[in-house]
Amino acid sequence: MFMEEAGLFKGIASHIINEMAGIATEAVLPGGYVVFNKDDVADYLYILEEGEIHITFPGRRSPTIQITDSGNMFGWSALVEPNKYTAKAECVKESKVLQIDGDRLMRVFENHPAVGLLVMKRLAGIISARLVAIDQERVA
Repeated sequence: MFMEEAGLFKGIASHIINEMAGIATEAVLPGGYVVFNKDDVADYLYILEEGEIHITFPGRRSPTIQITDSGNMFGWSALVEPNKYTAKAECVKESKVLQIDGDRLMRVFENHPAVGLLVMKRLAGIISARLVAIDQERVA
């Protein structure tokens, strides 16, 4: 199953992965499709299966974050209050994604707090690494 290979969920027990898979849907999105815009209500977390997604920050001179590796996550705002996307996500080419309902995923975490804590720690690490990369690109 693809979900258990995604970095955010790697090593999680299969019965919990199955719970999460039950709230995920697979979508094939065309090139040019805007997955979400900055300030939209953040309902879904996304895991890239294949394709390419660019994350941009409209109105700012920040670099583009390119999501190209299978298993990479975007749309983390679905798991963090105030649940509004902080950037724009657009498919550069046709892309296949897993779309996971953020509210329902948080309920899974409430039922399995140790897993929830692990995933949120990983999420914080991903966000931190992206912020460091953006900062380094600004300096370069």
